[in-house]
Amino acid sequence: MADQEKLYDFIVVGAGASGCAIASDLAGSSCLPRVLLVEAGGANIDAEHRDLNNTFTAYTNKSLNWGYKSAPLAHANDREICMDTGKGLGGSTAINFTSWVRGPRDEWDEIAKVTGDDCWRWENVESRFRRLENYHHLIEPETGAERYCSHPPDAYGTSGPLHLTSQTTNWKTDLTQTADVWEACGHPLITDMSTGNYVGLLFSPLTGHQGVRSTAADLLHGAPPNLDVVTESTVQRVIIINRKAIGVELTNARTLKCVKEVILAAGALGTPQILMRSGVGPEQHLNDLGIPVVHANNSIGKNLRDHCHVQMHFSVDNDPTTHLFDGPPTGGSAMGFLRSNAALTSAEFQSLPKSERERLSLPTVPTFEVHHFTPAGLGEIRLRTPDPATPPIICPKFLEHEWDKRIVIESTRECLRVMGHAAASKSRDPKTVHICPRSDSEEDILEFWRENLTSTWHMNGTCRIGRTQEEEGACVDTDFRVYGVHNLRVADLSVLPFLPSVHTQSYAYQIGMIAAEKIVHQHGLNRSVTCTALL
Repeated sequence: MADQEKLYDFIVVGAGASGCAIASDLAGSSCLPRVLLVEAGGANIDAEHRDLNNTFTAYTNKSLNWGYKSAPLAHANDREICMDTGKGLGGSTAINFTSWVRGPRDEWDEIAKVTGDDCWRWENVESRFRRLENYHHLIEPETGAERYCSHPPDAYGTSGPLHLTSQTTNWKTDLTQTADVWEACGHPLITDMSTGNYVGLLFSPLTGHQGVRSTAADLLHGAPPNLDVVTESTVQRVIIINRKAIGVELTNARTLKCVKEVILAAGALGTPQILMRSGVGPEQHLNDLGIPVVHANNSIGKNLRDHCHVQMHFSVDNDPTTHLFDGPPTGGSAMGFLRSNAALTSAEFQSLPKSERERLSLPTVPTFEVHHFTPAGLGEIRLRTPDPATPPIICPKFLEHEWDKRIVIESTRECLRVMGHAAASKSRDPKTVHICPRSDSEEDILEFWRENLTSTWHMNGTCRIGRTQEEEGACVDTDFRVYGVHNLRVADLSVLPFLPSVHTQSYAYQIGMIAAEKIVHQHGLNRSVTCTALL
């Protein structure tokens, strides 16, 4: 429990992947600073919440999900869509679909290039992942499963706090048959996902073991006594005096103070809300809401990016919805991160900024996943009122950019081509139920997406990292420090300079670990000599 009169060195807000990584690593540094981790949701200790059999339904638990909705989407037939994000210890790692995807090595190197910071380079990222991972390989030899999952014994870390498990060999045959069909159509099988190359069909590890989901809360197990964790404590604002963060105020009027730093890790939707309620954000927006401006930055809450997807089904079951998430008993499914030459040679691709064209052309960077794609549209999040209990206004920009439409068209055509291939016999069975566009025409494909797309819940970019606020429109510098306010950092998915081409769970952990390294170094928290008193 946190004592209102207790003075901390660091306060971390948000107990998702980034926040738990930061709090754990700071508290574990040799100087033993006093660290407080503040979470708006509950402790999330119900064993049912960790059941891997609930992998694809955990997000429906209202106690674990903020339950945000988007504003009506102009290019999706004015529909409101779910913008799910996790609530409680573990954050979104408690409700996601558990796939562990480290990310393309070329994309990590690209972040290093954008930031001018080698800590993002693949070799450094890969080393951190090994410290985080505790991998359990369940694939039995000579079962045929090694055709789909085979890698060196040291591919992943084996002693970290985050349990990973290879998908079990008890797959339903449709999964492997689907992978075989895509391979027959020219897409390679990737059997070793640890190397940072995801262009192909694969069966990713899962974040869990022995039927139990592993979440970011596992990083807090065995935490030293200098780490306090409080739940059900919503932050109203960061307390900023003379442009210096000195603590946080909760919605119940309690104040929690620190002498070193406040680190916001409340996610791409949560963090910009806290900043704006604290007077850091777009000047006109804050004025309209009656929030005193501490530091004006019109980019906070902007640059919202996310993957969107639709579900297409080709099923011989009369009720195809029963096959929405076919997979092993412990969860998981076949995944395909693919490149589209048709999209990459299109006029829409040539209209993208040079930096984006170069990134999308890197050899390990896919163009789309079966079933999501990486859009170019930039949305935003705004406050509706200064009250945290009032949901914000979330405006993703799905299908508004011409590049987004081109990827949708070409990726959907590729799916239809594969399902019509001679190897895909089941999809051509007379009894097969097809849920897909009426044809491969551009208009039929776009209308199918407009009527069916939803978020993939990979929101990021709303407090983008950059070398300058003025020239790059950044919100935090390359050490995660908020421009215009001392002793305040942001370290979560909101800082990413571009939308990754794959799933974002691993990026959130990595950001937290990088931020902790920087804070430990800058405050000298791992000095071998006797530490001077921090308080």
